[in-house]
Amino acid sequence: MLGAGVVVLISTIIGEEQFEAWGWRLPFFLALPLGMIGLYLRHALEETPAFQQHVEQLEQDDRDGLARGPKVSFKEVATKHWRSLLTCIGVVAATNVTYYMLLTYMPSYLTHNLHYSENHGVLIIIAIMVGMLFVQPLIGLVSDKIGRRPFIICGSVGLFILAIPAFMLINSGKIGLIFAGLLMLAVLLNFFIGVMASTLPAMFPTHIRYSALAAAFNISVLIAGLTPTVVAWLVESTNDLYMPAYYLMVIAVVGLVTGVTMKETANKPLRGAAPAASDLEEARELLQEHHDNIEQKIEDLDAEIAELQAKRERLVQQHPRID
Repeated sequence: MLGAGVVVLISTIIGEEQFEAWGWRLPFFLALPLGMIGLYLRHALEETPAFQQHVEQLEQDDRDGLARGPKVSFKEVATKHWRSLLTCIGVVAATNVTYYMLLTYMPSYLTHNLHYSENHGVLIIIAIMVGMLFVQPLIGLVSDKIGRRPFIICGSVGLFILAIPAFMLINSGKIGLIFAGLLMLAVLLNFFIGVMASTLPAMFPTHIRYSALAAAFNISVLIAGLTPTVVAWLVESTNDLYMPAYYLMVIAVVGLVTGVTMKETANKPLRGAAPAASDLEEARELLQEHHDNIEQKIEDLDAEIAELQAKRERLVQQHPRID
């Protein structure tokens, strides 16, 4: 939001003609010191006290191995954890295609296809992003109660059903309806963004979590990053202003399949990691939760054993020689 605001501010001060001639370089120069600051933070940042204490308690050999890091090949990730890998790719692709469509392509769409000025198009998107700031935390909060899958499924279904109506409003030429159409897409985008950061790390076990997540995330972003270019080409080549809606409907199918087939990760310990508690009360809750899970698994096993025993008895009655 601040980045888009800087572009509008510079364009307003020097004028659109000067901005297109040379002023567009200024935001890139302004980004240079931010990159330097980010690089400094990356190298100066210390590990958390809990992690440092954990390392100090390890034996020297274990510390050396931790410093070198585990050797995990992409082949291992792709062969042993391919379901989680595809799920991660599906979630990130659906999220980022919608993200690039709304926040990257739509200002250009409003300007070049609907003939709004550059600043007006960006200002509308900035207003949409302000609204997203308030919606996203609520979605994250609710997802802790009802889970991540419902939001991915509902976001995908909503995107498939509402993509064309949203672009009907956007193409209406009326500022209020344009804002309403973009807001519809923004809310659906928040359905994905609000749960993605909490969903992805829980898909992989501890020893491959970062490498697998990095691989799947970057593959998806490479695919989704083509969205503005591909959609712009489709609109220009077909002269159909609803091509972005069709594109979103296709990615909505990908998101729906991913949401239906993925495992729920909300309120469950990370795979391969022991549950941690910040205080005694939380520890009691975790113990009770795991006790209930174990009891449920025992009941399920008892039911399966009883069912298998009944099948065996039926087979014995039908074929006495089996006994």
